[in-house]
Amino acid sequence: MLQRFLRRFRFVDCIKITKHDATIHISGFKIGAQKRPIIRIIVFLSFAAFVTTFYILGTLSDGYYFLIRETESIDPADRTSFFEYLNSSNLAEKAGYLVYSPSCRIPDIPPFHESIKKLYAKQAPISCGNLPPLTSVVRGERATHILRLHKGLFHRYHNGAPPTCCYNLIARKDQSKSAKNLSRADDTFGYSKCIRLDDNVTFSGDEEFVRVKCNARDKNKKLYNIYTNMHAFVGIKPKVKEKMQSANNGTSAEKMSVMIIGIDSISRLNLIRTMPLTFRHLQRNGWFTLKGYNKIDDNTFPNLVAILAGMTYAQIRDACFFSPRTPPVISTFNYHKTGFVQSPTDYYLRPFMLAAEKSTKLKIHASLNICLGPVLAADHILNYLVDFATTFNQYPTFSLFWLNGFSHNDLNTPTTMDANIEAFLDRLSASGALNSTMVIFLSDHGMRFGKIRETYIGYVEERLPFIYFWLPEKFKIAFPSKVNNLVLNSNRLTSPYDVHMTLLDVLGSKRNGTDGCSTCRTLFDAIPWNRSCADAGITEHWCTCAEYKTLSTEAAPVRVIAEFVVTEINEILKNYTTYVDQGTHCAVLKAKRVLSMRSKIFSKESGYEEYVMLLQTVPGDALFEVTISHTFQFKIMDSISRINSYSTQSRCMKDAYAKKYCYCETDHHNVTTTRTTFATKTSS
Repeated sequence: MLQRFLRRFRFVDCIKITKHDATIHISGFKIGAQKRPIIRIIVFLSFAAFVTTFYILGTLSDGYYFLIRETESIDPADRTSFFEYLNSSNLAEKAGYLVYSPSCRIPDIPPFHESIKKLYAKQAPISCGNLPPLTSVVRGERATHILRLHKGLFHRYHNGAPPTCCYNLIARKDQSKSAKNLSRADDTFGYSKCIRLDDNVTFSGDEEFVRVKCNARDKNKKLYNIYTNMHAFVGIKPKVKEKMQSANNGTSAEKMSVMIIGIDSISRLNLIRTMPLTFRHLQRNGWFTLKGYNKIDDNTFPNLVAILAGMTYAQIRDACFFSPRTPPVISTFNYHKTGFVQSPTDYYLRPFMLAAEKSTKLKIHASLNICLGPVLAADHILNYLVDFATTFNQYPTFSLFWLNGFSHNDLNTPTTMDANIEAFLDRLSASGALNSTMVIFLSDHGMRFGKIRETYIGYVEERLPFIYFWLPEKFKIAFPSKVNNLVLNSNRLTSPYDVHMTLLDVLGSKRNGTDGCSTCRTLFDAIPWNRSCADAGITEHWCTCAEYKTLSTEAAPVRVIAEFVVTEINEILKNYTTYVDQGTHCAVLKAKRVLSMRSKIFSKESGYEEYVMLLQTVPGDALFEVTISHTFQFKIMDSISRINSYSTQSRCMKDAYAKKYCYCETDHHNVTTTRTTFATKTSS
């Protein structure tokens, strides 16, 4: 035991304990000399007293060394030395792992692992209406679009006199940057007067968004609405036409469009589990994947900003100021942010989605607007995407499309969209866009809350979203080494910063590192096989490279650590007292119980102990997951995750970051003392 204790203090290389004579031989140190035996004895006794004191304290107390000893008492077979890695092929894959290197081990978990199998349930496809739509939009010749009125369906909606229909054009209203109040600039749009619709209408200009309304009269001659639908399509705007005319339509393999298609909150495993048709389509049709793709932060915004700007959340926050507010939809750049004062792109779908939410009958599923009138919200976006791809398949473009209405809040709702996404991928291929476009099909993270997040597999899944790449055939022929490197990187640790570097590479601006990660690189280069999370710009809290041992939650240090974490949360909330509604405050949280405690087994030498704790607090029964390091004091590494829903609990808090910590109370609320208890519960 003494030898183990000394090893903790890095004396293992210079101290040898002989079992038989219980003497301590310290190599490399000359303590005294033969001519001064008294000095040698004094030094020896002082050192022995020092070591013995700490040994007794560590042995008799149920203190922190309990966790250290429990962490170390593992099967020696689990401890693979660095030299064993070096003696093996650094290119070989290891069964049971997605990534396996001296610096990173990511387990290859079965999608239907027994611990989470019961959480999976296939859902039926969602119908947005029982009647076929009265209107549709089809592409005409020379980039025109035809709004069709299906009069033959009138009788399905109304038995009396034929209804009267009209349509409004919808357009965003950009504001001047010097305007006094810009907090809602990204929410402004307007309707044209309602133009009578008696037959098909052809749009040949810069029209984009249309709302159609049909009214009929009831038996009392009172007018009522029988149909409202929205249509989005890509008209050629004058400024875009100028760009098209000046674009170089050469056939250089380096010049290709880039399209990013994102689906919120789907891990690699949940894609396989809930969208098998989509997964098989990607596997069979030549898409490239990254199995070790690890997110770098909590939610959509920082992970997407890392791709687009190569910056951390703190860096982008310092560069751009966002005021806190709650918009009508969950939008990456608008959720508790001001958004864009002026339209950020040539084609911007937000005004259409806002108008659709306000104009159509909504169908709610898992607390999200899954239907906007008779059409799935996701299908509105996918239809617009295919039209965009078809319109500009001969011109270089950059586009970003994001879907969150069917995946953000529920683990199993993606099962309802599997066939739709597969059909969409077929339509995208038929558009011809894939001949000249690199497509990045990805998610930002896995499910961040819910029952699955209380399991170890849910912990890993949240950090490993799916990602796939499509490369045009001409690019693969011209740059075989780049393609080979992308394939090689499939089983290596990668991050959103590497995707950013890849985008720069496509633009011809190849360099090493970016603001958020100085050691990240393009995915068209070989990623180092022994890469660590630090090398990829991933902090310890979000890193999946370590393996963990489950510890008892009953040890006395667990109580101390839990109290430390709750104290830190309460300190955070003290900095946001001015962000709550008047007459309210955030409750002082108390620890209720620790559900699980894990210690890191495998990691590249860090010099400190590392633990992951899942604890519950009151009031509100919040579940917090935190990574803690310990040397001579505790430290929270990066941020604290909230893994259960809190939307109804934190309405008084206007700051997006502090919301997950805040349990709102009115100022006259009588705060009751809740006894802190610790129950043993181990996550799967």
